[in-house]
Amino acid sequence: MKCEIRYDEDISKLPLDDLNVYRVVYMGQNVYVRIDINGKSTYFSLIDGKVTIHSKELFNMIKDSDFDNCELTTIIDVILDEVVYYLGVKRTELFRKFDQLFERITEGQVKNVGEVKDLRKEIQTLYSDSSSLFYVAKKLSKFVSKDTLDNVAFAYERSEILITRSADLYNIYLTEVQNELNIIIKKLTSISFIFLPITAIASIYAVSYSSLPSSLDSIDTVYFLTPLIVLGIMLTLYLKKINWL
Repeated sequence: MKCEIRYDEDISKLPLDDLNVYRVVYMGQNVYVRIDINGKSTYFSLIDGKVTIHSKELFNMIKDSDFDNCELTTIIDVILDEVVYYLGVKRTELFRKFDQLFERITEGQVKNVGEVKDLRKEIQTLYSDSSSLFYVAKKLSKFVSKDTLDNVAFAYERSEILITRSADLYNIYLTEVQNELNIIIKKLTSISFIFLPITAIASIYAVSYSSLPSSLDSIDTVYFLTPLIVLGIMLTLYLKKINWL
C-alpha cells in the first residue's frame, strides 16, 4: 500500500535551534524530528496528523516503501525501519572493512596510520547516527512499535561493539610498528655483536710490535687477518643459529 507522504525541502519553519539540541520537539499536536544519516541532519514533521519529509536523503529511503496501512504510527515505524536497514547495510560494510584492515595490519602491509584514521572516522559517524536514532525512537515511543524499538536498540548495540573494536586497531598498528622496529634494532645489534670483538682484537693488534705485518703480501698478514676472519664467521653462524640474522 502506498501512502501520501509530503516532501518539502523548506526547513526555515522548523524549530531548528531546539531540534539541534533535543532532536524531537513537541509543539502542541505537532512533532518535529531530526535524524542523522551519514553525519548529516535530516528532518521530518508530524503536522495535523500528516507526515512531511524535509530532507531528500530521508525521502528517497521511504518513497517506494509499502505500508500495511496509512496510520501515523505505521508510517513512523516504516521511516525508522528504513533508517535502521540503511545503518545495518553500512555497519556490515564497515565490519568487512575492519576485518580486511585488521588482516593487512597483522601482515605488515599498512605502513601509515591514515587508513586506520579514515575507517575510525566512518565508524564514529555510524555510531553517532545509531545513537541519535536510538534516542529519537525513545522520544517517539508512543508512535513506535516494540519491534521497531528493538531493531533500533539492536542497531545501536552493534554499532557500539564496532566502535569498541575499532579502538583496538591503533594498538594493533602500533604493536606491528614496534615489532618492525625491534627487528631492525636486532639486526643492528647483531652487526655490532659481530664487529665488536673483531674491533677489540684489532685494537690489540694495533699496538706497535715489530712482528706485525708491514705489507699485505707477507705471511704476517695471514697470521694477522686469520683470527679476525674466523671469529667473524663463527659469530655470524652463531647469530644465524639463534635466528638473529
